[in-house]
Amino acid sequence: MSDVFFKPAENIGAEETQIDQITDLFSKISPVHEGDIVAVKIHPGEYGNTTHVHPVLVKTLADLVKEAGGIPFVTDTTVLYKGRRFNAPDLICTAASNGFSQAGMGAPFICADGLQGDDSVVVRIDGEKVSETTVASAIARADSMIMLSHCKGHPASGFGGAVKNLGMGCLDKAGKTFVHKPGVPGIDPEKCTGCRKCISECPWDALYMDGNMARVNNELCKGDLSCANSCRYGAIVPPEGFTDEMQARLGEAAFGPVKILEGRIGYINWIFNLTPGCDCFNFSAPAFAGDIGMLASKDPVAIDAASIDLINRRMKQGHLGQIAGVWGIDPVIHLEHAARIGAGSLQYSLLTDKIIRSENVINRLKGFKDNE
Repeated sequence: MSDVFFKPAENIGAEETQIDQITDLFSKISPVHEGDIVAVKIHPGEYGNTTHVHPVLVKTLADLVKEAGGIPFVTDTTVLYKGRRFNAPDLICTAASNGFSQAGMGAPFICADGLQGDDSVVVRIDGEKVSETTVASAIARADSMIMLSHCKGHPASGFGGAVKNLGMGCLDKAGKTFVHKPGVPGIDPEKCTGCRKCISECPWDALYMDGNMARVNNELCKGDLSCANSCRYGAIVPPEGFTDEMQARLGEAAFGPVKILEGRIGYINWIFNLTPGCDCFNFSAPAFAGDIGMLASKDPVAIDAASIDLINRRMKQGHLGQIAGVWGIDPVIHLEHAARIGAGSLQYSLLTDKIIRSENVINRLKGFKDNE
């Protein structure tokens, strides 16, 4: 059973800010030693996304790493779909546009998987689905890592937290492709209009025209399904049940970074702005549940299990069902596979600060205003 530390959103006020909370959590889970080069792994958000983790929290982590004697760099990896994070220059510029610049954070932003997304270290994991994976080199070669994950829904895994940040966000393009490959779609001939929109969307030339209908080259396709999202007619059809297989691969691939940085990763989950979609979206839909707070642990599976339980509890209170209902996908699947391969434990002990109820928060805010 793993310890998970919880700072409720209800506690936040003038005397306990999010900066105070993340500072205290860092002290409980930091793997940083004097002289360490430390990866601060985040998701900086796609250009146009406005609900990603706040840059001030990343700056706080960079400062804390320095105080602990480490040398921080902030990092993420390139993506498979066409957008503003497809290569290192675009990723770095997008991160800066969203507030993650060296000037703002006091630490450089580095693309972990190199210029084109193929700089990586092969890690043997011997899973049921994944025999080996490719961890982005800047992460694999760091001395330690702090992972700050924005918890939210996800159309393929149901939930995105620490495990997804490991099993997708820490891999290069080859590693991401293997996880996504079960999503290679087909074309519905009755719906395809031959508009060619999907062809211009794919950066891998995996779609082509056969007369007046689009076709998929299965060998070239990466399975990320951005093409399906681009088709207004619903002609690009994902394989039935593919999300279960993708989640199995995702959970096992998460063991790659855990294995290569054994005992040298600390995890913080930021459960605010609970949007249905990933920060990869170039927009931010309204949150489906209220803010929960922040969690920290040395176990990525335990922290995600606790996060999902807290979210489900909040949703139940609001008669909103569970997070599995947001996309019709149960995210526990990838947590189970991650636990089975040895990335962490589904069993956790939640260590919670005393919750200040909402009426007390209101009174504190009134007192703060009266003292202005």
